[in-house]
Amino acid sequence: ALERTFILGEPTAEQLKVWEANVAVHERGLELIKPGARCSEIALELNEIFAEKNLLHFRTFGYGHSFGSLSHYYGREAGLELREDVDTVLQPGHVVSVEPMLTIPVGMPGLESAAGGYREHDILVVHETGATNITGFEYGPEHNTIVL
Repeated sequence: ALERTFILGEPTAEQLKVWEANVAVHERGLELIKPGARCSEIALELNEIFAEKNLLHFRTFGYGHSFGSLSHYYGREAGLELREDVDTVLQPGHVVSVEPMLTIPVGMPGLESAAGGYREHDILVVHETGATNITGFEYGPEHNTIVL
């Protein structure tokens, strides 16, 4: 799976605020994926970043999940999701996504020009000493702003 935020035209200050916050959570999530990390602790730490930026209430679901051998839905294991209620500990061989998402409703005071969805999604393979990101596609405003 590859999911990225793109903005057509120069992003507004409000769009950049939301997009950069989502990128910060995404990057911290990538750093936290390693053997021995507990899913719930990853989610709680990422929540803190969104909360500091007053954006946590725009988060729509967990921060990632496992991948099995069949497909995104049939092969994923419910016990390996990056959510506050999942205490699974990551181990070598696990394949997980990191995919924070913020959804800003139309007309939100202070974020009027930021309405829309912001999402970055990478897949990582956990190994003995860390994790390898196998996605290989750039993200963030410096790479995915389409200026006309």
